[in-house]
Amino acid sequence: MNINLRTDAPRHNLALMKISSYHKALGDRVFLNGAGEFGITYGSWLFDFSPKYFCDVEGGPGIDASIRLDEAIEFLRPDYDLFGLDFSLGYTWRYCPRNCEFCIVPEQKNKRDHKSIWDFHDPRFKKICLLNNNTFSDPLWYATFEEIWEQDLVVIDENGYDLRLMTDDKAHALKCTSFEGYIHYAWDQMCDEAAILRGLAVAPKGIVYVLVGFDTTPEEDLHRLQKIHDAGHDPYVMPYGKTKYGRALKRFVDSRMYRKFKSMGDAWGEWK
Repeated sequence: MNINLRTDAPRHNLALMKISSYHKALGDRVFLNGAGEFGITYGSWLFDFSPKYFCDVEGGPGIDASIRLDEAIEFLRPDYDLFGLDFSLGYTWRYCPRNCEFCIVPEQKNKRDHKSIWDFHDPRFKKICLLNNNTFSDPLWYATFEEIWEQDLVVIDENGYDLRLMTDDKAHALKCTSFEGYIHYAWDQMCDEAAILRGLAVAPKGIVYVLVGFDTTPEEDLHRLQKIHDAGHDPYVMPYGKTKYGRALKRFVDSRMYRKFKSMGDAWGEWK
């Protein structure tokens, strides 16, 4: 039987990769975003605003974040050939203790289940991409790093690490790990300032996502940007909604022109 897998994901889609493994094991032929007649068409959508095509079965955050794969499929190793990946991809810990209003993760109702990297890691690869929503909230977080170190893997960091949970031991683990590109963190709300600053003080240098336009003022945004810069990290603005202010602040920070000024406020004033 011919199987079609549709998605709006630009790089990879873990659910479809597992569905592909399932059907290939049955001897089916699998196509990605194919055209024509198919026995079954699956759709997995990341964005609610992307165009949707007819599918016999569909899910994903763009449809309903709580939809889960059948267990017969969920625990299969992904088909890395579907997207031509040269790295492993998966979760060792899906759960996140935060209930941020701007985030879709709480809608997923993820369980507190720790997994080994060997549930999804392909030994052909020397790189691994962890999709974990909050690695440091996992009581067995160190076991994940040990498995990575034992295989001398390079980590692709997509979601970042919670600065509010940062300790000397966790910072040391990050320093002992090889990453492709920068390590990522986040500072979303002003109420977390004290914990964030403690984390920034010990965390290895990285990129800090800064949510703007949700519940902070422009003055608070500049304050967070300054503190991140002073701590030796690089901020990365994440606008909430499509506002002129959010887009302008992002362009300003991406330019890194603030490094030539005494303060972030002075630089922003010159930019405007």
